[in-house]
Amino acid sequence: MPINPARYPDNWKEISNRIRFERAGGKCEFCGAEHLQPHPETGAIVFLTTAHLDHQLNDHSDKNLAALCQRCHLNYDRAYANLSRKYGKEHLDNQLKLAF
Repeated sequence: MPINPARYPDNWKEISNRIRFERAGGKCEFCGAEHLQPHPETGAIVFLTTAHLDHQLNDHSDKNLAALCQRCHLNYDRAYANLSRKYGKEHLDNQLKLAF
């Protein structure tokens, strides 16, 4: 899903680069796949992304961000996306705010 720039801070590119390349060293923090290299399981070229672990796009703290390959990011977000479709994003986000 393409990002909506309005939902991210002006310095998102710098935050994302720091998480993906300085902290994670250019590797997925879940599976170790390397940026711009073939994925060890799928063979597809890896592009690291920066995931919000609590799915709240307004929390850009290091503890809430992870450098993930596309495969891990999609797998991580799958349950949230399914629940969001079932119950509605606003309802789900309100429940997550109570949990965190």
